Amino acid sequence: MLKLATEPLASCAGCHMSILDLHEDILELLDKVELVYSPILMDVKEPPEEIDVAIIGGAIRNKENMERVKKLRQRAKIVIAYGTCACFGGISGLSIIHSRNEILEGVFTDPALAKKEIPKEDVPDLLYRGYAVGDIIKVDYYITGCPPKEVFLRKILLPLLDGNVPELSKKSVCSECKRTMGQVKDWKVKRRNEGIPEEGKCLLGQGYLCLGSVTFGRCGAVCTEHGIPCHGCGGPSLDVLREPCRDLYNILVMRIQHLTELPQKEIEKEIYDVPHTIYPFVMGSKIMENKSVSKIPDIIKERHL
Repeated sequence: MLKLATEPLASCAGCHMSILDLHEDILELLDKVELVYSPILMDVKEPPEEIDVAIIGGAIRNKENMERVKKLRQRAKIVIAYGTCACFGGISGLSIIHSRNEILEGVFTDPALAKKEIPKEDVPDLLYRGYAVGDIIKVDYYITGCPPKEVFLRKILLPLLDGNVPELSKKSVCSECKRTMGQVKDWKVKRRNEGIPEEGKCLLGQGYLCLGSVTFGRCGAVCTEHGIPCHGCGGPSLDVLREPCRDLYNILVMRIQHLTELPQKEIEKEIYDVPHTIYPFVMGSKIMENKSVSKIPDIIKERHL
């Protein structure tokens, strides 16, 4: 029987909880594996010396996280980065746009909450940034999603534990979205709280910054179906990842150009708060940061001037 370890790092633990979305199939999972380490489910302080599969969720945000992933990599035959935080840094990756002191003071010294002291004892040292798991250790498989959705989890996780790599859709959220593109006139960016999106019509064409065209699918496009623009929680689409000259920002701008025929500079003037609207789930990813066309390095420099 396979020895399975799970590790929630810097995260909301939603990805770990999503494993329970297997519902009755969790019994099939437990028939295949022995759960030997899972801080969120059992009281085991240290991973054992021998692990067959380690499922790691969350980003690496402090020194304890860093030590833990390295230890799991040494002891596990297979490592799975599970969820967008593990794959691309997730929301924790946004920490790089602030200094460590700014974050600690903002959280622990809020006069309105009578907070005056930053804890220093028995607290792991915060790293200067959050990291995706694959930027620190070798990862064998990536399962994106925030969290990975149950319908695909059944098709992905169980076969992987059997030693099989399933063939699945590799398309973007747009390919799963039922909204259609109509004629676009007088295009202007709208914040999410502005107006009510027109039913059945593409949200990007209506001016909402929808990242569906540059985001990996397998979520069923549930957000756009309910009039909520895609925020990119599934991580970058494969065409963005594979091509060194493709980035979330430049591909989104290019797509808007095709829809509206507006000049690039006019479109860029409309786009606000780029870290939070374009890069909220990938700021901790070295893969995305190191692209020659990425705006992430410029954002980091601007925030620390």
